[in-house]
Amino acid sequence: MKSILSAPSQELKDKITLWLNHLLVLYTFLIPIHNGAKSSMFFVMLALFLYRRDYWFYLKDAFSNKVVQAFLLFYFINAFGMLYTDNIAYGKAHMDKAKYLLFPLMFLSFFDKRFAWRVVTAFILGMLVAEIFSYLIHFGIFPLEFSIGKYEIWETKVYSPAPFQHHGAHSVGLALVVAILLYELLNKKHISLGIKIFSLAFMTTASLNMSFIASRTGYVLYIFILFIVVLLTFRKKLFKILAITIILLSIISTLAYNYSNTVNSRVNQTVSSIENILKDDNYNSSLGLRIGFTKYAIEIIEDNLFFGVGTGDHMDTVRAIIPEKHNYIADKKLLHKPHNVYIQILLQTGLLGGISFLYLIYTILFYKYTTKHKKEIMIIITLSTLVFMLPGMFFGTFTLPLFVVFISAMIANKEQNIKYHDMNESLLIKYFIFVILFLIIGITR
Repeated sequence: MKSILSAPSQELKDKITLWLNHLLVLYTFLIPIHNGAKSSMFFVMLALFLYRRDYWFYLKDAFSNKVVQAFLLFYFINAFGMLYTDNIAYGKAHMDKAKYLLFPLMFLSFFDKRFAWRVVTAFILGMLVAEIFSYLIHFGIFPLEFSIGKYEIWETKVYSPAPFQHHGAHSVGLALVVAILLYELLNKKHISLGIKIFSLAFMTTASLNMSFIASRTGYVLYIFILFIVVLLTFRKKLFKILAITIILLSIISTLAYNYSNTVNSRVNQTVSSIENILKDDNYNSSLGLRIGFTKYAIEIIEDNLFFGVGTGDHMDTVRAIIPEKHNYIADKKLLHKPHNVYIQILLQTGLLGGISFLYLIYTILFYKYTTKHKKEIMIIITLSTLVFMLPGMFFGTFTLPLFVVFISAMIANKEQNIKYHDMNESLLIKYFIFVILFLIIGITR
């Protein structure tokens, strides 16, 4: 018992630091696959972090990082909103999602910059697994629902086969993968032929996969994020490249609309919803509910401009002022969150929260202490985040964890005192075993 409680030796501390880096790679791989497995992985990481001790020694550099400070500030302003909220249960549920804002502090206490691209690769491979299962379900090889005994493995819909995540998150993940792979192909000089073939193939299959995933967010992000990649890569030949890009994206969009029933249906639904709002003041549709809620939320924001209504009261306060003719907007079964993170932040914590969030984005976009390559990946991820916050995809088990992991990996500029080895067959087998182990734990817990 004494040996367990005693402080670990420096050699063991260094080993723990190495293990934490490997586990973060696997954590990133699991983000698009299984939240329970990912959470179990983090619990082990936290236990190792606590056992390693010497907290100030390991945390002081992370504390001094402006991006980490901005994450912490935004988290604590959300926590401050709990002091004047009435709906404590809803507030606690929100803070449980917001906890990921604290993770960069822990990640930078052990992260070795040599693992940065391994983390990026892990996410790409995780999305590849999710995409393969999506195709297998789409073509009827795998069922829409699958369980082992009492343990559900996945459940999805025929019109939007995304087995492991909500279809919006799945589509966003695919769009990010396409953008990252395209950026790498356009900006890295020394890429092997095998990697080039894999990247082009995955970009193609991911784009096709998105065509039968019913996510308007994914479609918008796909177009936007490719523009960003082109702007970053060809800023010196901007006009010519933009013209070519607009033409290519127009062709892709036209083909998707004409030959994908899913894309065609979602676009037509959007147009119909907007027409119903403008002509009949009718918000009773998926898009309409979100627009209607935003309309009434603005009234609450104007009355609670500086501090908002509290972390847990934003939905209750807006529902209370919705008139009888639009009472369906207040139906908790139809709309359980604002579906717009900008509106949500202003409702919960007012300008105080809004300014702290803008400060977080500012510190990331103007961060100087990293390489050009990593900086531009940060820009891609951050601008993408600003887009998928519009339909409310930020505080969740996919988008926020992915955001904090990527940003942490890109701002890390320290080599830890650990033995780093390139990927080899033995390490790959160990990774595979650990992934299977934590998937079993996550599914059965």
